[in-house]
Amino acid sequence: MNELNLDRLNLTSPYTLWRTENNSYGFRTNYGVIYRVGFYKNELIWADNSYEFGINNENHKTSPNDYKVKGTILAIIEEFFISNPSVLLYQCETGDNRQAMRARLFAKWFNDYKEKDNFVIKAAVVKDEDIDNYIGIIIQRNNPQIEKYLNDFENFVRFFTQKPI
Repeated sequence: MNELNLDRLNLTSPYTLWRTENNSYGFRTNYGVIYRVGFYKNELIWADNSYEFGINNENHKTSPNDYKVKGTILAIIEEFFISNPSVLLYQCETGDNRQAMRARLFAKWFNDYKEKDNFVIKAAVVKDEDIDNYIGIIIQRNNPQIEKYLNDFENFVRFFTQKPI
């Protein structure tokens, strides 16, 4: 993965970002919450050219509804695609049983995003050991292999959601 351009990113992000380790970026909110956004190679569906991103509350402080967090996350995703013409996957964290709320919040953020028409986002729920896992794919509309990636994602979801015969 190509590193994100921090200079360009910090021109558009409401919060100042810094590089941490292993393709991760951090920021501190006005409320003292420290977030880390990381990008990780994901070979679950494709052998290359796909990454998963995660958003972690590093200091576990309660985060109010902060519109600057939304702007910062969307700026990071936009910069990811400027630097990497790849596929971006995500899964909402399940540790506290709030994954459905996270999925709705992320969908709302993306729905409000001014550049949303440049991307396709598909989300699904995959059950694993009685836990609903909210997963998704984000891909640029101009990706020459968009149909292949979307079909592969749908087949992946179908494999985990259909009952065996």
